[in-house]
Amino acid sequence: QVSSRMLATHLTPLDPATFPDNSESTFLLERHGALFEIAKNLCSLLNMYESEQNEDLSKCAIKSLTWTIQAMHEYPHLCFADESSEDESGEEGLSEEKKKNPVGWLMTRLSNIAKPKGDKRREAVYKCFAAFATYGGPSILSPYLDLMLEPLHRSIVETSNKVAYHTNKSRNPVEPVEEKADLAKDVMQVLEESCGTEAFLEAYAAVKTKAREKREHRKHSIATEAVQDPKAAASRKIKKHQNERNRRKRKVAERRAQRGGKMKRRHLD
Repeated sequence: QVSSRMLATHLTPLDPATFPDNSESTFLLERHGALFEIAKNLCSLLNMYESEQNEDLSKCAIKSLTWTIQAMHEYPHLCFADESSEDESGEEGLSEEKKKNPVGWLMTRLSNIAKPKGDKRREAVYKCFAAFATYGGPSILSPYLDLMLEPLHRSIVETSNKVAYHTNKSRNPVEPVEEKADLAKDVMQVLEESCGTEAFLEAYAAVKTKAREKREHRKHSIATEAVQDPKAAASRKIKKHQNERNRRKRKVAERRAQRGGKMKRRHLD
């Protein structure tokens, strides 16, 4: 927590578009590669388990990432060390990618972080996207609209499916579930205003097409497996039902914890 706040305090007075030209004293100029290390560490902070998410830390990370992506766009050479140095990222193939396009790496990383389910994690990444659109502008974001729209679209579709399921089951609307898609829709509106309606609609159409093709391919694969390998298909169904039971148990445990206790016994001696 302290290091995140210290980083935000250090970056705030610096202009990400001009800091190397203003004789600013900063470790970012003394240690090439530090800019990328900052982005990587901040992404790791946003990618923590749901139980470990911290709103204050997320705000610091979003603020620092918003500064960082602008600096990466203006000065990509500061994102990596000398050619002779080894890649310290710990991720195969990352060195070449970040050298070619560090902003593209960052947007891909954030997009992948937001794809798996996790309300707090997704919320932090979506707020990042909104901040990027507000302070970075279309010159930075337009080439990566699809990367931002993929997780946003996924959140909206998942919420829509949940609402349909619960409505059919209970015959009542489920407002708390619907609210989870509100942030995604708001961020999409900010992206459209920042990048322009034409570019936004083109990217969103491509994202929808990709999602539909992926869904149809998955259905076809499952149907083919049921015919060619019934045992594997049966195992898949068993695993799916088990995951659903585990999910329900987790929800029950979370609700019990929110009520302030884990005791199941109703009568005490």
